[in-house]
Amino acid sequence: MKRREFLQAAAAFLGCLALGCPPAKASKGKDYYHILLLSDLHLPVRVQRWPKQAEQKEIWQKKLQLIKTVNSWDVDEAALLGDFAAYTGCETEFRAVDGYIGGLKFPYYAVAGNHDYFYKDEPSAKGKLVKCTKKHRKAKLLAFQKRYHLPRLYYARSVAGCRLLYLAPDGLNTYIDLSQAQLDWLREEIAAHQHGPMLFFCHAPLLGTLRNYYKSINTPNFTAQPPDKLAKMLFDVPQGSLWLSGHTHTPPTEDSYADTAINRVNRNLVNIHNPCIDVPNIYTNSLFIYKDRIVVRTYDHSAKRWLSGIDRTFPFPGA
Repeated sequence: MKRREFLQAAAAFLGCLALGCPPAKASKGKDYYHILLLSDLHLPVRVQRWPKQAEQKEIWQKKLQLIKTVNSWDVDEAALLGDFAAYTGCETEFRAVDGYIGGLKFPYYAVAGNHDYFYKDEPSAKGKLVKCTKKHRKAKLLAFQKRYHLPRLYYARSVAGCRLLYLAPDGLNTYIDLSQAQLDWLREEIAAHQHGPMLFFCHAPLLGTLRNYYKSINTPNFTAQPPDKLAKMLFDVPQGSLWLSGHTHTPPTEDSYADTAINRVNRNLVNIHNPCIDVPNIYTNSLFIYKDRIVVRTYDHSAKRWLSGIDRTFPFPGA
């Protein structure tokens, strides 16, 4: 499928869902629905992080191999968890993004990260990122919505017995700040969907769901805001619900990456952290949604194997 045809098909699919068409189901012959999670793509490559051309070439080749690998899997759809762009979210970076994710052979659904909207297109004379005005941030978010054919900045759909909610940093204050209007919408969604798990796709994790292994972890710019209001409303989510995030670049080698005791938000909600793919050793998570449970698995793209020791299972309500 050509890139233009792919984007048109994705837009039509989202429009169909918005009009109330039947929720997505697993492909014929499978007893699960497979959602691939990709976060912090930082396309094409963060050249300041990887200044040597050999490093840049290696990481780019591994990113291309990732596309080939996941296209060979039985993926039903992907969730892209923000930071598509390497640094500033300028047009040059997003052209690289379009070319890259246009290679996916299945639908994808997107949320924005701070590098997609928070900064001016041009860095300072010293090469530092420069925060743009709130007006400019809002304009960049709206451009992101248009570019990826989103029905609105934040939106929801139903898949395989789950309610999927895609969150936007539309509060515009910290990196990932949810507006009061979005919080009100979230509260209504939670009240209306109590019979199956809810999956919250957000670039930033919830406060306190990682060990403080780095100075920025569990700080306002590295967690979803506002934490108190979110904690209060998320207390009422159904059993088996998950908060899917990136932003912290946490790899499976970090001991709190898949420690449910630390990742747990409340009795019914766990934060699933997703690694950055702009690194030499790439890992990705997948959700396998069965009729009575969700299984989260991590794939090591260098070793070409699933890390079975950190598989996690979350039963549906009543299971």
